[in-house]
Amino acid sequence: MLAIAIVALAFAVLVAMFAIQNSALVSVSFFKWQLKDISLAVVILGSAAAGALAVGLFTLVREIGLRLSLRSCNAKLDATTKELDETQESSIRLEQDLERLKGELDVKTREIETEKRLVEALEVELEATRAMEILPQQEEGKDTPDEPV
Repeated sequence: MLAIAIVALAFAVLVAMFAIQNSALVSVSFFKWQLKDISLAVVILGSAAAGALAVGLFTLVREIGLRLSLRSCNAKLDATTKELDETQESSIRLEQDLERLKGELDVKTREIETEKRLVEALEVELEATRAMEILPQQEEGKDTPDEPV
């Protein structure tokens, strides 16, 4: 920014020097306006001032547009940051729920394994009980066909 100011100041000095060296009287016409016998230095300085004013106005308009754009971007950034924070909090809650559910799953898995072992033990006991009931019946059944009718 300082470099631009230095260049602008140097250009203004050059324009002033040019205007002072060309101070003859001239007539200026612009559409219907006419100025007669005016110093060329005043015309040069006036033209330079009008150009500087135009550039300043264009720069001001651009600066206002950029500030509005920056404000809009900052608002979007704030909204996105808030959304990110909410998403991170949600992620933490979901991770906690996942850990809790994993714990519950482990407990249920152990319960199921215990129940499976119990069922297997009951099946073995049932088979043993059936084997004990079937053997005496088969022995009695063997004696029955051998007896005369």
